[in-house]
Amino acid sequence: MSEEKIDPWQDNTEAHEVINMCLSQIGERLAEIEKYLNELPTPDKIMYKPKGAEDYLNMKENYDEIYKRLEALESGLQG
Repeated sequence: MSEEKIDPWQDNTEAHEVINMCLSQIGERLAEIEKYLNELPTPDKIMYKPKGAEDYLNMKENYDEIYKRLEALESGLQG
């Protein structure tokens, strides 16, 4: 068995290059994730047009409409 001499400076340089490549790839992936998250529609951008409605409603307006209809149904059943 021959013992090879390892140059610590060369080994350190290679380690730094690998770490740098990993950090670069993580940075690129993080940028892609940020871009994707910024493009996701938020609840105020999600629009729905209920049957018989003239306008599209955002999520809050839809929930308000649903609860208004539920309340009307419950009132009709109880009264």
